[in-house]
Order: sequence, then structure tokens, then C-alpha cells
Amino acid sequence: MKRICPAAIVLFVGAASAVTAQPFSKSMAECAGLYAFGRDHVEREDAVHALEFGQAKWMNAAVVQAQEEGVPDPNTYVDAAMTAKYDEWSARGAMAVFAPDFGDWMDYCRAFGADQGIDLVPN
Repeated sequence: MKRICPAAIVLFVGAASAVTAQPFSKSMAECAGLYAFGRDHVEREDAVHALEFGQAKWMNAAVVQAQEEGVPDPNTYVDAAMTAKYDEWSARGAMAVFAPDFGDWMDYCRAFGADQGIDLVPN
């Protein structure tokens, strides 16, 4: 009977997760897309302002991060990722802003922003 070394399993699982993890720049651009979608489906002026501010902060952070990752055309890459996420949520309809998973994703973006030192709160 062959035995599998636990260290080999850890190495394999670690390598597999490193390969499947998406770049931070894409996550940042996707958060910008979520903020844009939210902005287009709220009416309160303070909420619109906060979401526009957050989207701009995410877009700037994503472009800088993409540059650091060596992406050849960071602006196009970030815009495409942001637009894809926006379109994904738009396909679900305006009421998607009230879906529990939309709230979960916004929570993730706020936590990710805090972890990356991105201030998402307008002054």
C-alpha cells in the first residue's frame, strides 16, 4: 500500500490555490463594478455620492495594482473587469441591490478595501 506524504498534499493544495487565486487588481475592479451598479440603483443623494466616491477609489487602486502586477494595459484591463461585473449584476435587474448576496459582496469589498488601506468613506 502506498502512503501519501502529508507535506506533499499541503504543497499540492497550496500550489493549486495559488494558481486559481485572481489578481488583486481584478478584485478591485470588480468592487468598482459593484459600487457602480449600486450607484445606479439608489436615489438618496448621500448614497449616490458615497458610491461614486467608492467606485473612483476602487478604479484608481485597481489601475495602480494592475501596473504593479505588470498588466500591459492597466486602464483597459481594469475597465473591462469593472464593466463585466457591472453587467453581471445588471442582468439580475435593479432589485438585485436588495439581494443578500449583493450585501455580502459589498461587505467583502469594504473589508478588502480596509485591508488594502483604501479609504472608501467620502469626507
